[in-house]
Amino acid sequence: MELELIKQRNKAYLDSIGIITNASLPTIEELIEVKPQGAESIAKRICALSYVIGLAYGADPKQLRDYLKSYGLWESVTYREKRLLEAELISTKEQNEIRWMVESMQALAWSLGIVELDNLKNCDDDLADNFPIKSDPSEFIKEASRVSIYDIQKNCDLLYQMHWACNHDNSQNQLDKGVICARRSALDWVYGVDPEWEDIPMDT
Repeated sequence: MELELIKQRNKAYLDSIGIITNASLPTIEELIEVKPQGAESIAKRICALSYVIGLAYGADPKQLRDYLKSYGLWESVTYREKRLLEAELISTKEQNEIRWMVESMQALAWSLGIVELDNLKNCDDDLADNFPIKSDPSEFIKEASRVSIYDIQKNCDLLYQMHWACNHDNSQNQLDKGVICARRSALDWVYGVDPEWEDIPMDT
């Protein structure tokens, strides 16, 4: 679907629910400008995050590292996450940042057709039940299948417009900026805006 049409349809939806929009926003990147992630790399990233998130809830970092390495997921952990996993102590600020990763996981799980994605709500209460935590993830990774790239485009554009709204007028508190940013970054990575998870641009 043409990106301008996606933009206009998302704008009409946001207008209809009372969220401020900007007709002057550019469209997102064309497919020829990006290199989308495959289902396998997305599934590995989900599995890796399911352990990294443990840092925010008092899990033993060494045990988390051991799980990640034994299941072949260490390479799906970012440089910054490895640093946190290897640190003797992480700050409260870092713990809070890690907690937002669950919203990234909701978006990634949606991109594999595992869950729904309602960007007006927080992640599913039972989200973790969908992933092979503390067990061999090879079957989960092997069977992963990505949703249509065009559906991913639609949500990338929607989250971009929602992020702009968060930065300009969110007086009615319909949008949670933390949720929007975590999901936007995750889906932009899936879409292939940048191959590096931590280098995704978040400008609006």
